[in-house]
This record gives sequence, structure tokens and C-alpha cells, in this order.
Amino acid sequence: MLSAAGILIVAINLRPAIASVAPVVGQIQSETGLSNTATGLLTTVPLLCFVLLSTTAPRLGRSYGEERTIALALLLLLAGILLRVVPAAVALFGGTVLVGVAITGGNVLLPTVIKKRFGAQSGVMTGLYTMGISIGTAAAAGLTIPWQQLTGVDWRTALAVWAIPAVLAVLLWIPQHRERRPPSGGTTGSVRGRQAWRSALGWGVTGFFALLSLTFYTVIAWLPKILTESGMDPATGGQMLSLANLVGIPFSLTAPILAARSGRQVWITTSFPGLLLLGLLGLTLSPGEGTVFWVLILGVGLGGTIGIGFMLVVLRAADSQGAAALAAMSQTAGYSVAATGPILTGALRDLTGSWTLPLLSLCLLVAIQIPIGMFVGQNRQFGATGGTGRVVLRSRVTHSRSSDRRWTSVTARQTEVPEEPFVPDDERFPTEGSSATRDT
Repeated sequence: MLSAAGILIVAINLRPAIASVAPVVGQIQSETGLSNTATGLLTTVPLLCFVLLSTTAPRLGRSYGEERTIALALLLLLAGILLRVVPAAVALFGGTVLVGVAITGGNVLLPTVIKKRFGAQSGVMTGLYTMGISIGTAAAAGLTIPWQQLTGVDWRTALAVWAIPAVLAVLLWIPQHRERRPPSGGTTGSVRGRQAWRSALGWGVTGFFALLSLTFYTVIAWLPKILTESGMDPATGGQMLSLANLVGIPFSLTAPILAARSGRQVWITTSFPGLLLLGLLGLTLSPGEGTVFWVLILGVGLGGTIGIGFMLVVLRAADSQGAAALAAMSQTAGYSVAATGPILTGALRDLTGSWTLPLLSLCLLVAIQIPIGMFVGQNRQFGATGGTGRVVLRSRVTHSRSSDRRWTSVTARQTEVPEEPFVPDDERFPTEGSSATRDT
């Protein structure tokens, strides 16, 4: 229970430092004079950190332990949030860099911890993890402006309030890394990482995650302003972003649970991106009418896609080392693509003077995500065979009893493992007076 609570509170803290910027983006531009492109860069800085450091996080986890590395990341997150209070553009971007570095650790290592600690319940725990991300995003998007209006503080202080849940996460996570768990991985983790980059399944998971991340960060960066320029007041625009994330919370929780209980996940990996596409088309064609309905559809699609996107790392990995390899790969390459979303969307808006072309471009990318979902939804795994250390693609075979599941290799020949001969206890662990001791 302590571990589950720790994973939830850490997940809640993985997005507010980024999502809280969108509701006050107009105030930031008014005070600093940043263009839409430069403001998009402010949201993209954490994504660039994800790209540069996602492959480093597993190595740090193997060297110092995943739990301890996450604890240090939380302290760094707290420092980054507080640094942005300093009234200088350098501090704003510098604090955002620290935030991005810290969130990278949680992004990569939490799925590893889930796979290691909750193998049989990985679906439930991944659902809890993605639900925490949705909760944090919804809270930051919906409460930042009301908090600012209630207290009368400036936008810097309004952003700094999200240091409070970070402090709670640090306090709750402290007992986690006191457990003396042996570091996972070693040289096997490095081999697994190299093999992931040569796996078609790894690239499928990466592509699905990349398009998910690009859509997610573009939406949280620009949705309030899109709705504001359509005639909605800024506070309501922020609340619409919060509504999209709130309605997605139950779906981000249930999608991984349903995926873990399904033999094939194609219906999940295609239906939720389809709803996401429908919501974006509605906002593109009719931003001023039926806004709440389109935001609700968008939220359901986004929540479910987030849930299955993170669960794919767990489902398609045979063990915690494979999960770390897939997480590092998908987040390195995936966030490289996602980092272009807010910047290019802002640039297209500056170039065309309208949000129509940026939104249509986003719809096209989500449409591409659907066939990728058909591929990664197939029942296969990335993992290692027996004691060979070779990384292969495996398929799961479910026998008549649902609880009796055995894993067979597609590329490796199955071998019979002889049963260990029975040895009496007094010969295994000789004590004084036993036959083994007398013979010695």
C-alpha cells in the first residue's frame, strides 16, 4: 500500500509544472513579450530534457537504485518549481530545465518499478500511474487561475504553488528507497537497450507513444488559447483543459486494467485514438459551438490513449529490464517527435493567423496513430530467453485455465528443463550427527 501510494503521488507530480503554464500563457507573453513560437519553446523545454536524458535514467536506476533515483528527481523538481519564482526570463527557462530533468526520472523509472514490484498487478498499477498523471494535469490546468484570482498573486507565484504536492511526494517517497533492493540490470540492461532499438515492436511502441505525446503536449500548451481566441474568457479556457483531463481520468485508469486482462489490445489501441481524432475534428470545424461536447470526447480519447500508451511498455516487455529498455527508447525517440508539437503549432498559428491549419495537422497525425495501434496491439512481447541472454520477440499462449499462462518463444527453440532430483534435507544442509557429516 505504501508503494502504491508513493507511485500515485509521484505520478501526480509529473505534469503540473508543465500544465500550469498554459492557463497563464497570456500573462507570461504580456510581461515578457514572448511570441507564440517562443512560448511554445517554454513548453517544449521539458520535452527536450526527456529526449536527452531518457536513456541516462535507466543507467542511473541500475547504479543507484530506481527508488533512490526517483527520490533525487523529486528534490530536483521542487528546486525547479521554486526557481521560476525569480523575476527573470533566465530563471523561468532555467527552472523549466530542472523540471524537465526531474520529470524524466519519473517518466522512465516508474514503469520499471511497477514491473519489478507489481508484476501480476501491473495493469492496475499502470492504471493508477496514468490516472495520477491525468489528475495532476487536470488540477494544474483548472486550479491555477482560480488560485491566482483568489489570492491576488502574480503568475510566477501561481506557478510556485505546485511545489506543495512536490513536497508531499518527497515525504511519502522517502521510505521507498530505504528498502535494500539489489540494483537491477547490469550489463544485461545495456544489451537489452541496444536490442530494443533494432526491434520492430520497439519502434511500434515508440511511434504510438510519440504521437500520443505530441498530441498531449500540444493540447495542454495551446487549448486554452485556442478557445480564448474563439471568444471564451481565459479562466473558462483553462477550465476546459481541466475538464478534458478530468473526464479522461477514469479511462486512463481502466484502459491499462482492461489491456492487462485482454489477449489482444487492438480494440483499445485503435478506439481511443479514434475518439481523440473525433474530438480534435470537432474543435477544428466548430470551435465556438458545442465546445463542451468536443472537449469531453477529446478528454475520453486522450485519457484512454495515455493509459494504453504507458501500459504498452509493461505489456510488451517480459521483465523489468525490458520495460526499462522500451521506456527509454519510446521516451527518447517519442519525445523527440513530441517536442516539435508546441513549437510548430505556435509557428503555424503565427504564419497563418488561424488555428485551423495547426489543428488539421494534429488530426492527420492522430489518424496515422490508428494503424500503428493495430500493430502494437498484437499479442507479442520483447524479452529474453532462458539463460541465453538473447533478446527476442515472444508471443503469449493462454491455455484453458486463465490463471495458467505459459510463455513460448517465437525465435528460440523450446527445450525441456530436467526436474531437480530429490535430495534429503540432512544431505543439503548437513548438521552434526547426520550421515553427510559422518561421511565427510
